[in-house]
Amino acid sequence: MPHVKILLRCDIMYEALFQRIKSTDFPLKCRGMYYFAKGRHAHQERKGSGFPYFVHPRGVAYIVMEHNGTIDQINAAFAHDLLEDTETSFLEIATIGSIRCAEMCAELRNNKFTIAEIGKEKYLEDKLMKMDSDTLLVKLADMLYNSYDNPKEQAALRMMSNARNVIMKRLDLTEDHRQLAKLVFCS
Repeated sequence: MPHVKILLRCDIMYEALFQRIKSTDFPLKCRGMYYFAKGRHAHQERKGSGFPYFVHPRGVAYIVMEHNGTIDQINAAFAHDLLEDTETSFLEIATIGSIRCAEMCAELRNNKFTIAEIGKEKYLEDKLMKMDSDTLLVKLADMLYNSYDNPKEQAALRMMSNARNVIMKRLDLTEDHRQLAKLVFCS
């Protein structure tokens, strides 16, 4: 499969996220979650683009895989929006993926009450600073994908600011974390 390249600001090359990605492009142990998430998001569309919603978690999982993500991280990328946007339970994710995968999905889930209390910017900044390192890789991949999906200006600026803060303030970052954060910042 030929890979299309996109030139980003900062002269960073990155694979196009809207290429055709198949289940067989992922490790065998991730295919159950691939099809489970695809089924749960079957009747949803991405706001703005109108693409089938599953294009998003599939793209996030692909980014995680490209950045040395573990099986649990790839599965969490497929499932990262299930708790928030579908009737899927923690137990279902743990059964199909693993307990660790379900824990990452729970950590990625936004708390709408806290957001209403302190504001989305402060909430996300605090969340990124406290997030487990494994989960952070999935979140950065999610942010990168969202930055390619024509976000509103305010959301794009928030993602850039959050990526900058992660790079500057977190001391536990791997090279994969740093690379993803830089891609979010430059996109």
